[in-house]
Amino acid sequence: MSSTNDYVEDLVEVIERYIVLLLGVEEKPIPSIFHLEKELFILSRANPNVAKFLQFVPHSYGPYSDVVRNLVYDSSYVVVSNGKIYLSDAGKKRYRELVEAYGKYPRFQQFLAMLKMIRRIYDRLSIDELLFLIYITYPEFREDSTYYEELSKKKEELARSLLRKGLITEKRYLKIVGGT
Repeated sequence: MSSTNDYVEDLVEVIERYIVLLLGVEEKPIPSIFHLEKELFILSRANPNVAKFLQFVPHSYGPYSDVVRNLVYDSSYVVVSNGKIYLSDAGKKRYRELVEAYGKYPRFQQFLAMLKMIRRIYDRLSIDELLFLIYITYPEFREDSTYYEELSKKKEELARSLLRKGLITEKRYLKIVGGT
């Protein structure tokens, strides 16, 4: 019979693996801890298997995970420098090991493609754009937000920027800014 500690250690290992894979699919750092956390949130919403492991709660700045935050700052696989999130040498090695071990499986390849798409879309957003997009897509995460009201004051500017970047449609833009 396994103990609760074993379960927690296994859970942490799985989440750490998701972090390593998300960081490793691109040759550049993730712009901020907010980006990493929100990209993992988006991944959990897009992939039900990931959602079994990654839990997020409404917080001041949108979806929040203590586990993700703690792992980023405590993992030997991750480096935080000037606000950006990188893989350490050990993290790069772990990424290569995971790709070698699972790379032959089509579902793993699809998972890596999903991670790459998430990085390419969301890394290029400002923190305000990223949070605003999450708030309009997942309104239940506005609940405990201390920042949503601030972003709402800039909703037209943020919506225009998201439209220009191709992340929302013209119809959605008009709905956000109060058009028909």
